[in-house]
Amino acid sequence: MKTLSALLVLLCCSTVTREGLAQSTVYTRQHDLLVAAIRHGSTSGVMEGKVAEHFTRQFRSTGPLLVSASVIQSFGRSDCKRLEMVFTKQEVETPRGRTDAVLKSRLNYCLDGSPPIALE
Repeated sequence: MKTLSALLVLLCCSTVTREGLAQSTVYTRQHDLLVAAIRHGSTSGVMEGKVAEHFTRQFRSTGPLLVSASVIQSFGRSDCKRLEMVFTKQEVETPRGRTDAVLKSRLNYCLDGSPPIALE
């Protein structure tokens, strides 16, 4: 009975996780993620396409690539911000078992895709 209960709990959790991912914003380009973060202050979702394929090859994992971006500093130009991006590749096999690989980066970015020329 305990085994059946545990199995049902795991099944429910995996269904909730899958439904949560299905409702997430899907990004195929980093530019779209960064623009959304500049416009809204922050954003998150699932990355697909070339970037996700690179992470899949690099980490030998077919788990989803979760991504988020948030504004950490504003500049004189309202269309330019300093952003932090966080990529999380799920279900990465390591010698110690499965885990998430996390890559954080910060960059200055403008809505037109260029970096701010002069920082304030």
